[in-house]
Amino acid sequence: MGWRSILLIALGLAGGLNWWLKRPAADGTSPAVTTVNAGEFVPVEMPGSTPRNTVLVLAPPNCPSERAQRADALVRALQDRGIPVTRGSSVDFTLTNPTAEQRAAVDRTVAVLRQGAPAVFVNGMGMSDPSFAQVAAIYEQTRR
Repeated sequence: MGWRSILLIALGLAGGLNWWLKRPAADGTSPAVTTVNAGEFVPVEMPGSTPRNTVLVLAPPNCPSERAQRADALVRALQDRGIPVTRGSSVDFTLTNPTAEQRAAVDRTVAVLRQGAPAVFVNGMGMSDPSFAQVAAIYEQTRR
Protein backbone atom coordinates (compact mmCIF):
# COMPACT_ATOMS: atom_id res chain seq x y z
CA MET A 1 0.00 0.00 0.00
CA GLY A 2 1.52 3.29 -1.09
CA TRP A 3 1.69 6.52 0.86
CA ARG A 4 -1.11 7.98 -1.25
CA SER A 5 -3.45 5.16 -0.27
CA ILE A 6 -2.56 5.63 3.39
CA LEU A 7 -3.14 9.36 3.07
CA LEU A 8 -6.55 8.79 1.45
CA ILE A 9 -7.57 6.37 4.20
CA ALA A 10 -6.43 8.82 6.89
CA LEU A 11 -8.31 11.71 5.26
CA GLY A 12 -11.43 9.58 4.90
CA LEU A 13 -11.29 8.61 8.57
CA ALA A 14 -10.71 12.21 9.62
CA GLY A 15 -13.64 13.39 7.52
CA GLY A 16 -15.92 10.69 8.91
CA LEU A 17 -14.92 11.47 12.49
CA ASN A 18 -15.38 15.19 11.88
CA TRP A 19 -18.87 14.62 10.44
CA TRP A 20 -19.86 12.36 13.35
CA LEU A 21 -18.68 14.83 15.97
CA LYS A 22 -20.50 17.77 14.35
CA ARG A 23 -23.81 16.07 13.53
CA PRO A 24 -26.85 17.39 15.38
CA ALA A 25 -28.25 15.26 18.19
CA ALA A 26 -31.70 13.67 17.82
CA ASP A 27 -33.25 16.59 19.72
CA GLY A 28 -31.62 19.11 17.33
CA THR A 29 -29.07 20.40 19.82
CA SER A 30 -25.36 20.57 19.14
CA PRO A 31 -23.45 17.49 20.18
CA ALA A 32 -21.27 17.58 23.25
CA VAL A 33 -17.67 16.52 22.91
CA THR A 34 -17.27 13.15 24.58
CA THR A 35 -14.19 12.51 26.64
CA VAL A 36 -12.95 9.27 28.07
CA ASN A 37 -10.43 8.74 30.81
CA ALA A 38 -7.04 7.60 29.62
CA GLY A 39 -5.91 4.35 31.16
CA GLU A 40 -9.27 2.62 31.46
CA PHE A 41 -11.61 0.64 29.24
CA VAL A 42 -14.96 2.31 28.57
CA PRO A 43 -18.20 0.98 27.02
CA VAL A 44 -18.18 1.59 23.25
CA GLU A 45 -20.01 0.68 20.05
CA MET A 46 -17.94 -2.08 18.48
CA PRO A 47 -16.60 -1.09 15.06
CA GLY A 48 -17.91 -2.96 12.01
CA SER A 49 -18.46 -6.66 12.18
CA THR A 50 -15.89 -7.49 14.86
CA PRO A 51 -16.80 -10.96 16.16
CA ARG A 52 -17.59 -11.43 19.84
CA ASN A 53 -14.60 -12.56 21.92
CA THR A 54 -12.11 -11.18 19.39
CA VAL A 55 -9.79 -8.31 20.26
CA LEU A 56 -9.61 -5.58 17.58
CA VAL A 57 -6.34 -3.61 17.58
CA LEU A 58 -6.35 -0.49 15.37
CA ALA A 59 -3.19 1.31 14.29
CA PRO A 60 -1.70 2.54 11.00
CA PRO A 61 -0.46 -0.30 8.79
CA ASN A 62 3.22 -0.67 7.93
CA CYS A 63 4.12 2.24 10.16
CA PRO A 64 7.48 2.53 11.93
CA SER A 65 6.09 4.78 14.69
CA GLU A 66 6.45 3.73 18.31
CA ARG A 67 2.68 3.42 18.73
CA ALA A 68 2.32 1.19 15.65
CA GLN A 69 5.18 -0.96 16.92
CA ARG A 70 3.38 -1.29 20.29
CA ALA A 71 0.25 -2.37 18.39
CA ASP A 72 2.23 -5.07 16.58
CA ALA A 73 3.79 -6.26 19.86
CA LEU A 74 0.36 -6.37 21.50
CA VAL A 75 -1.06 -8.45 18.63
CA ARG A 76 1.84 -10.91 18.90
CA ALA A 77 1.44 -11.19 22.68
CA LEU A 78 -2.30 -11.84 22.36
CA GLN A 79 -1.71 -14.46 19.65
CA ASP A 80 0.97 -16.14 21.80
CA ARG A 81 -1.53 -16.31 24.66
CA GLY A 82 -4.22 -17.85 22.39
CA ILE A 83 -6.51 -14.81 22.53
CA PRO A 84 -8.28 -14.21 19.18
CA VAL A 85 -7.12 -10.88 17.74
CA THR A 86 -7.59 -8.88 14.55
CA ARG A 87 -5.33 -6.01 13.49
CA GLY A 88 -6.91 -3.21 11.48
CA SER A 89 -6.44 0.39 10.46
CA SER A 90 -9.97 1.72 9.98
CA VAL A 91 -13.44 1.54 11.49
CA ASP A 92 -16.97 1.55 10.20
CA PHE A 93 -20.37 1.38 11.82
CA THR A 94 -23.52 -0.14 10.39
CA LEU A 95 -26.20 1.64 12.39
CA THR A 96 -29.57 2.52 10.93
CA ASN A 97 -31.50 5.08 12.95
CA PRO A 98 -29.20 4.83 15.98
CA THR A 99 -30.67 5.32 19.41
CA ALA A 100 -29.32 7.96 21.77
CA GLU A 101 -27.49 5.19 23.62
CA GLN A 102 -25.87 3.92 20.40
CA ARG A 103 -24.85 7.48 19.42
CA ALA A 104 -23.27 7.97 22.85
CA ALA A 105 -21.42 4.65 22.48
CA VAL A 106 -20.12 5.70 19.03
CA ASP A 107 -19.03 9.01 20.52
CA ARG A 108 -17.03 7.11 23.16
CA THR A 109 -15.53 4.93 20.40
CA VAL A 110 -14.45 8.05 18.53
CA ALA A 111 -13.01 9.52 21.75
CA VAL A 112 -10.91 6.36 22.23
CA LEU A 113 -9.68 6.64 18.62
CA ARG A 114 -8.78 10.30 19.10
CA GLN A 115 -6.51 9.43 22.03
CA GLY A 116 -4.24 7.65 19.59
CA ALA A 117 -3.04 4.28 18.45
CA PRO A 118 -3.21 1.55 19.25
CA ALA A 119 -6.95 1.72 19.90
CA VAL A 120 -8.18 -1.60 21.29
CA PHE A 121 -11.76 -2.86 21.28
CA VAL A 122 -13.13 -6.06 22.76
CA ASN A 123 -16.68 -7.16 23.59
CA GLY A 124 -18.14 -3.65 23.76
CA MET A 125 -15.21 -2.08 25.60
CA GLY A 126 -12.48 0.20 24.21
CA MET A 127 -9.25 1.84 25.31
CA SER A 128 -6.33 3.66 23.76
CA ASP A 129 -2.85 2.19 24.20
CA PRO A 130 -3.59 -0.46 26.84
CA SER A 131 -1.01 -2.90 28.16
CA PHE A 132 -1.21 -6.60 27.38
CA ALA A 133 -2.31 -7.24 30.99
CA GLN A 134 -5.18 -4.75 30.66
CA VAL A 135 -6.37 -6.30 27.39
CA ALA A 136 -6.13 -9.85 28.73
CA ALA A 137 -8.04 -8.86 31.88
CA ILE A 138 -10.92 -7.14 30.01
CA TYR A 139 -11.05 -10.03 27.54
CA GLU A 140 -11.48 -12.54 30.38
CA GLN A 141 -13.91 -10.27 32.23
CA THR A 142 -16.24 -9.70 29.22
CA ARG A 143 -15.99 -13.08 27.54
CA ARG A 144 -19.19 -15.19 27.43
